[in-house]
Amino acid sequence: MKKWTNRLARMGWLFFLMWAGSLGTAEAPPGHAIPPAVWDVKRSTDPLPGWAGPVSTQRGLQMSIWKVQLRPPAGDSKLAMTVVFREPEDGFARVIWQGAGRSVTLCGNLFEKAASLHQRTLLIERGSLGGPGQLIVESTGGDSVVERVELAWVEPLVLAAGWAAPSGLYLTPAGKVLPGDEMHGGGRHRPMDEDKGRVMDAVLDEGPIKIDAQNPVRFVAPIAGSPAYGRLEAQVAGLAPGEEPWVAVNGSNLTGVAAELPGLDDPGFRQGAIGQSLKYGGWRKVVAYVPVGLLRRGENQVDWQSSSAGAITVRAVRLQVVFGEASQELAAPPAVAKPSVVISQVSLPVLEKGVEKFVEKKAHLQLRTGLSSGSRVVGLRPE
Repeated sequence: MKKWTNRLARMGWLFFLMWAGSLGTAEAPPGHAIPPAVWDVKRSTDPLPGWAGPVSTQRGLQMSIWKVQLRPPAGDSKLAMTVVFREPEDGFARVIWQGAGRSVTLCGNLFEKAASLHQRTLLIERGSLGGPGQLIVESTGGDSVVERVELAWVEPLVLAAGWAAPSGLYLTPAGKVLPGDEMHGGGRHRPMDEDKGRVMDAVLDEGPIKIDAQNPVRFVAPIAGSPAYGRLEAQVAGLAPGEEPWVAVNGSNLTGVAAELPGLDDPGFRQGAIGQSLKYGGWRKVVAYVPVGLLRRGENQVDWQSSSAGAITVRAVRLQVVFGEASQELAAPPAVAKPSVVISQVSLPVLEKGVEKFVEKKAHLQLRTGLSSGSRVVGLRPE
């Protein structure tokens, strides 16, 4: 019996030493130890890791090309490609993988009619690469639209999935949540209404919609029930850091409008020349609380306007409404400012016979009646 006890004790120590030794030699998660590759047009000579490079650009009369040579390292990690680019009013920019004897279009068009500075992230499967090759961005025009490219080998984890987000959601290191359908190069799924009991989450407009100081937008949302309070949400492009759009409900300015600010390591931040303001390219979520008393039974008007001279683009505009009686302490709506954005007049200089003359020009209001399918609670009229 004593011999068996000693033998078991020695075996226990052996397993313990093997386990302790494995702590120091355990491999990092797949893709974690592979350094990322970052190329920036302002620092195009910076070195790249051994699996990427060199980068070259070609200018043409009608098409321009940006390309990088890739030698995928061993493993099963996927390649995340984030492209920051200038988006003109027309044209296209497509992403192509060119390997040995084959060519695959990963994204037919990066442009989303969003803003002059924008970004997209693509998640590229190992099967699409196959081996060494070239990652190419072809764009219309004489100069390449590519400003910055970040390449990283990642192990994506789905954050959430359901009938409203069938392709799942992904979280970036900078804290942004990206829908899976857009990361695979295809178009995004149309946003859908969600019935959550006494809370209705309805789509006012799927967009994209251009808005500027001279072209505000009014969404019309007829509500069949008795609304208590609500929440507005949209994705907005073209907002500079620190800016929020102007939003009003039934003529009352919303004071609780907030725009998300990604981590400063997000590639969408671009600094211009000395003295110029910081810009951001990419979609950002904007949310606003609609206090008790602003929403009403029947037709409701939701006004959006850019708060600066520049234009913004909104998409996936949603209105969440809570139905039922509000508590007594919330029964009276808070005092809010009465804006005059729709009827405001802007003085613009006009040259008349060499003399600068000021004329009054009214803002042009765009009326949107929503793309929601409607429901028995919130009936948004289709266009």
